Amino acid sequence: MNQPFSTEYSSFIISRMHSTRIHTVIDRTISFFRRIGIWHGEVRPTMNQLRLKLFYSIYHTFFCTSLYVGAITNESADESIFLAEAAIIVAVFTIKIWMLIWKQKQIMRLLNRICVFSIRNGEEFEFFNDKVEKFIKFVKLFACATVIASLGCSVFPFFVNEKLFIVDIAFPLDWKDSEIGFWMAYIFFVSEIVLTLLALTFSVIIWYLLLHCSLRYKILGMEIRNMGRTTDPSKEEISAKEQQAIFYQDLVALIEAHLHLRGLIDELEAFLSKLFLLEFATSGLCICGSIYCLAFDISDNFVERIVHVYTFFYHTAELFMITYFGNEILVKSSRLSYSLFEVDWVDQPRSTTKCIIIFGEYLRQSHQLLIGRLYPLTLETFTRILKSSYSLFNILKNTKQ
Repeated sequence: MNQPFSTEYSSFIISRMHSTRIHTVIDRTISFFRRIGIWHGEVRPTMNQLRLKLFYSIYHTFFCTSLYVGAITNESADESIFLAEAAIIVAVFTIKIWMLIWKQKQIMRLLNRICVFSIRNGEEFEFFNDKVEKFIKFVKLFACATVIASLGCSVFPFFVNEKLFIVDIAFPLDWKDSEIGFWMAYIFFVSEIVLTLLALTFSVIIWYLLLHCSLRYKILGMEIRNMGRTTDPSKEEISAKEQQAIFYQDLVALIEAHLHLRGLIDELEAFLSKLFLLEFATSGLCICGSIYCLAFDISDNFVERIVHVYTFFYHTAELFMITYFGNEILVKSSRLSYSLFEVDWVDQPRSTTKCIIIFGEYLRQSHQLLIGRLYPLTLETFTRILKSSYSLFNILKNTKQ
């Protein structure tokens, strides 16, 4: 090997690297978490921060309890179905809030390790930025819809003639007949809705991490196809030996990059596996409940219908996003072996060729995320859950008839 040339080439590659960073929207969200006290900036949280974290964690469980008790005590079967659906949703939200509050180090570690990396080629860097910006546009649209739905729930009592909330929650005080009880229940309800927005924000962070995992596999495939090529304008003509040295150096770097990326995704899978399993178990029920409420029009006004539409939209989007990105990881990783054999490897030394063949066999094993070691995170699972929701809806429809 020509060591001086190899060092010179490495220095050139490092100088041409494009560094990615956590997107501004996500970075501002993290700053907001620290500002309201659910995340801490120091090495360890202070006693006041721990009290605030504990308060957030316990307070949201009261919302789930109020909905559950309301579903049991309500005399209307249709209203009980809606309240039971809401209780399931809020229970999942509570777990997300707990993870967001108490798993700060793991979340920041994953964000920094998955979302901050280097890209060699300028075209690949532009491709990456374009995909991330499109995702951020969707996030902004999702945030607007969430804020509108939250405002609709908050202002609902002022658009009806009697004292009512969007859901008939159970509350220790008689809020239907007492003015003081009503305003205390209203403050409780609105504050719980605001706290619920934290769970929705955590969902966006999860989507953001999965997006980067799929994009990094795509970029890795693009870099594999460009293996052995140099864009150094000072190296217009290089010898065959120097070209082989560049090729081998790129091959080693890409093998290490692939192993590193696979380890990162396995770490993310271990962190989110139980949460995804819970969402698989509950999303079908919630989608079914939303369809039931819309199909039989159990709402008394337009605002309630908007909430049912948003509930259906959210659970379908939540389930679709995680399965879509899981499917993208599977597809992009399965194409790496094709990218490897597109490069000009025939004229490489025998030792390099053996490494390519072994690496190619390893790349044939696509990276599939398994939730609970049973359910693959793919669009096929998304379709299966929708079919089960429809079957459950037919059961409820026959029962009502």
